[in-house]
Amino acid sequence: MDVNKLVRMANQIAANFDYGADRDHAVASVSDHLARFWTLAMKRQIIDYRRRGETGLSAVADAAVAELAETIGDAA
Repeated sequence: MDVNKLVRMANQIAANFDYGADRDHAVASVSDHLARFWTLAMKRQIIDYRRRGETGLSAVADAAVAELAETIGDAA
């Protein structure tokens, strides 16, 4: 899948969860959503995108992908 589409999707998910003052909850919710509903290939692509230092992810999406990378570890 095109990584730019994944970035757009991650940012949209983050925007949907980032509706309050609790940023940590938003990050955890986005990370959980990605873990539960994205395929392993999609997760690997978005984690690799972040590891390359790309800057297209929103702050919440970026933190969620970082949390996702820690959660799935070597599977990524």
